[in-house]
Amino acid sequence: MSPIVMAILLAGNLGLIFLLMTVPLGLRTVTVSRLVAADRHRLWQALWPFGSDAGWSGEIVSTQALDGEGMARITLSWEGRDGQPIERRVALENVVEPSRFSMRVLDDSSLDASFWANYRETIELAAEGGETRVSLSQTDRYRGVAFLIFRYFAMRRELGKLQRWARTGEYRKGGWFEHPLSQVGFAVLSAFILWPFFGLS
Repeated sequence: MSPIVMAILLAGNLGLIFLLMTVPLGLRTVTVSRLVAADRHRLWQALWPFGSDAGWSGEIVSTQALDGEGMARITLSWEGRDGQPIERRVALENVVEPSRFSMRVLDDSSLDASFWANYRETIELAAEGGETRVSLSQTDRYRGVAFLIFRYFAMRRELGKLQRWARTGEYRKGGWFEHPLSQVGFAVLSAFILWPFFGLS
């Protein structure tokens, strides 16, 4: 392979890495919505941290009200670096039951507070005929498009699983991201992005 082609590929890969990981995007909001064939009050009980079905996905283990209006401690099923369940202290704001609420993360037992400094999540439920439109929005300050894209697909996946739970009453773990073929595909893509750095041809 000629040096010119190698230089072009190297520059292209560096540009791609910059776009994915480094380019400053500022404060951005990602929104995903979907019609779910379920009553709005039932979905509220699943999405509201204090709802009777808040553990529908297995993510939330418990929610405890704290001193101060809208303050709560949420215990998650995920383990932190210390091997203990992650705990988050959150502020619940703009609550209009059973239509909408916003949540900010004030403290996290696994991640530094600076990670959540600009994060805000909003959930809205709107009745449309016999169904409910569920809208998820996440606002944060981003560097690189990779994490923004990740959150977009994570919210789409959550709505898909919520739709299945509303229809069947069961939560299905996993998805295409965890599938072995997807993992192989990501590994191959990573190899193609990085190979010019190792002088391969």
